[in-house]
Amino acid sequence: MPIPWTDGGKRSAQLSVYLGSSLRGAWTAPLREALREFNTLSRAHGLGATMTQANDAPTDSGGANVGVEAGNGQISCSYSGTQMSESFDGRRMHGRTFLFSRDGHIEKAFVFLPSQPQINTPRGLRAVGTNIQKLIAIHELTHACGLTNSEHSTDDLFQASPNVDPGSTAATDRARIQLGNRVIWMPPHSAGFRLGMSSTFGRTAHFRNGLIIRKFGQKIVQNRIQFR
Repeated sequence: MPIPWTDGGKRSAQLSVYLGSSLRGAWTAPLREALREFNTLSRAHGLGATMTQANDAPTDSGGANVGVEAGNGQISCSYSGTQMSESFDGRRMHGRTFLFSRDGHIEKAFVFLPSQPQINTPRGLRAVGTNIQKLIAIHELTHACGLTNSEHSTDDLFQASPNVDPGSTAATDRARIQLGNRVIWMPPHSAGFRLGMSSTFGRTAHFRNGLIIRKFGQKIVQNRIQFR
């Protein structure tokens, strides 16, 4: 069941996002691109929410609505006397979003991205490309809007466990969803997925775009993103 944001968040139709210091390096550019892409899709399809970068981290007394950090090992966050923590493998292709709510409305969200996500290729393990980093980030930002795991879809970027096919270079890594004889590749997100979501900002949006099918001619080593 989607969890709505506070009335203030819904009225402004905007969430402020703080990018923590742990994101410096490999995550800096992909995450900023993910924020821009999220907003582009929101405007194009009437999602009703945009995200802006904030200068202040989330605190009990204010700061950003959403905090984003990279993690490996034990991750934790706290708000208003409640702490959440769990073990998190920073080498896997996945993410984790914690939602703090009061009286049925979200007040803060904390997103954790893998510090060094890796992909298995015919030549061995290597760092995953920015295409997959952006997919992970946009997926978790969608969770930060208030969608829980029960809203995971079957055929778009909010799918819980898409396969990832390694490209000949990191820049050509892509996610693949197999639905019977149908194959959906991501990215390009602007032409490769359909996302239908019940917005926690008072609207229902459906992202509908074309389908791209590409044959991967080399040996395919199975990789899978596991979202929670």
